[in-house]
Amino acid sequence: MSNLDKCELLANEILKILGSGLNLSSDVVHYIDSTFSNPSKEELQAILQDDSNCEKDPLIELLFFPDESMQIQLENVLEEHNFLKKDEEKISNYLCRKPPRVYFHLPGNRGSLHLELSNATARQFIKRLHISRQLDRRVVAAIDNHARAKLKKQFKVKLRNSRLIPTDNKIAFLSGFFEKFNIESSDVFEHLDFVLSFLEELKEDTDIFKALMAKKRFYLKHLKRTEKFEDQLQRTNMETLMLQGKRAVFIDKNEARKIMVIIDRISQAVFGKTEYFEPLHGGEEFIELRSDKDIRDIIKILS
Repeated sequence: MSNLDKCELLANEILKILGSGLNLSSDVVHYIDSTFSNPSKEELQAILQDDSNCEKDPLIELLFFPDESMQIQLENVLEEHNFLKKDEEKISNYLCRKPPRVYFHLPGNRGSLHLELSNATARQFIKRLHISRQLDRRVVAAIDNHARAKLKKQFKVKLRNSRLIPTDNKIAFLSGFFEKFNIESSDVFEHLDFVLSFLEELKEDTDIFKALMAKKRFYLKHLKRTEKFEDQLQRTNMETLMLQGKRAVFIDKNEARKIMVIIDRISQAVFGKTEYFEPLHGGEEFIELRSDKDIRDIIKILS
């Protein structure tokens, strides 16, 4: 297949999706209602048709932002063909040979908006599909071998959207995650989102197990500090603490505990182990984490 053919193929697949109309997600509708004070479809349509309105471009950008459900429909084409960065312009041109009128369906009985796809919007839309981002064949093989068909594309879209800079350690860890973690669990995407965010933070090809343990200790340390500061606030006021040179320390305790559990589960699955924490009370007491139960034991001690 020639380079021109594959670009036209992807453009045709995108046109099929756009031609069927797009249902606006709850997140998009919430943003629109918050930003424009629960507008009617007529008010939104007026913004879209008013070139002098400064809110027009951000609204168009929001409406044409490809979500995961759309990307999942395109993943087969992206995986089968080696798209390059320079292909983005060609695909945009194909989309706009006969600019389609796209309908955006608001939930409930709020009606639909319509907008013709411009070349500038098409270019931005294609850019956000990350078509030239190639997935590592080892990670793809792990997904294909261990995930059921329904989830494979969604996993790959998550990877395509990540800003992860691949290294041998990161690829081995990701492959191990898909091979060993229970990817049939209901919260697998929450764990994968953490994994990708965590790997994006690692700039060097570092020891990932040690980095995970450092992350876990970080959350435990700040959880302890928050608990201690809240305890001090029970006995005195903020002004007194500030005069004593003590800084306010707050972390979302529930979030910290959840992340600690996530780290423990991932570490157990991929590496089959965890590591000791620092002393919990400034003395000689240590707790070793080897299961979810151990995390719950820490939470009991800290609460």
